[in-house]
Amino acid sequence: MTDLSVKYMGLDLRSPIIASSCGLTADLEKVMEMDRNGVGAIVVKSLFEEQIRNEVEFLSEAGHDYPDMDDYLHNYVRQYSINNYKEALLSFKKNLSVPVIASINCYTPGEWVNYAKEIEQAGVDALEINLYELTTNPKTTSEQVEKGYCDVVRDIVKNVRIPVSVKISSHFSSVVSFVDKLVACGVKGVVIFNRFYTPDINLDSLSIVSASPMSSPEEYLQTLRWTAIISSSVKNIDISVTTGIHTSSSAIKQILAGAETVQLCTTLYKNGLGMISTINQEISEFMEKNNFSSVEQMRGRLNYSTIKDPAKYERVQFLKTFGSFSK
Repeated sequence: MTDLSVKYMGLDLRSPIIASSCGLTADLEKVMEMDRNGVGAIVVKSLFEEQIRNEVEFLSEAGHDYPDMDDYLHNYVRQYSINNYKEALLSFKKNLSVPVIASINCYTPGEWVNYAKEIEQAGVDALEINLYELTTNPKTTSEQVEKGYCDVVRDIVKNVRIPVSVKISSHFSSVVSFVDKLVACGVKGVVIFNRFYTPDINLDSLSIVSASPMSSPEEYLQTLRWTAIISSSVKNIDISVTTGIHTSSSAIKQILAGAETVQLCTTLYKNGLGMISTINQEISEFMEKNNFSSVEQMRGRLNYSTIKDPAKYERVQFLKTFGSFSK
């Protein structure tokens, strides 16, 4: 009998499979179906700082003659958005048997501390902070960027009692160092890696369009290396892997590399919510075949510190790879 249960940020999950923040996790009926399929936890669709700001700007541009209207609009839209989000969280907590993780997508300090405190009042089990702002100013240093992120995270962690995870990008000079800084800020989990909106060019209309928001199965490889390295190099942090987790094999590989949990998104859109049950079943079959009685027993068996040649995770050049293809 295999045990799929895991600990993630101090939470008890019946499975290492988490439903990632997306449109599917904004729908009560769909998250209830995920629950029935054995999901370990739900990350509710993010509340976006950018969306709130854009809505305020749109309403402001409609024109008004009152000098205090901008502040009023900002406060009204912000509170309206938070109240709606809190209502959804309360409904999820009432109807689900698994931990509910709220998510906020923010990039400036200040009022997001209050957002986080209000969201905590809905009774959620944890909070995932989705951080990223594209830096285009050549005078902005990497130290300034990291300090800005840490300031936001530190303020939120200090003002809530629930565990906090941070969803980060891979665009850091030293990913390991930045994760270590997050631990110093009091973060309990890190989600690697954020998959951003990507622009593309339409050659027919000569315009900027959105590339596909869906991940491809091969993208799990980007996180595999860093899962193995972070899990062995940074202490007191739980790892949740997202992007490119389409099948049980990619989920199993991330756990073997050191992840506590994996997050599903694109595969749920493409293959249906039953993929949660399928992946759980196939993980269990893999564990039985390899004599693992628990997920914890298999976690990290192939991370950076446990394999004989850790340089295999460090190597960044192709060496003889292309030569083998030519043959």
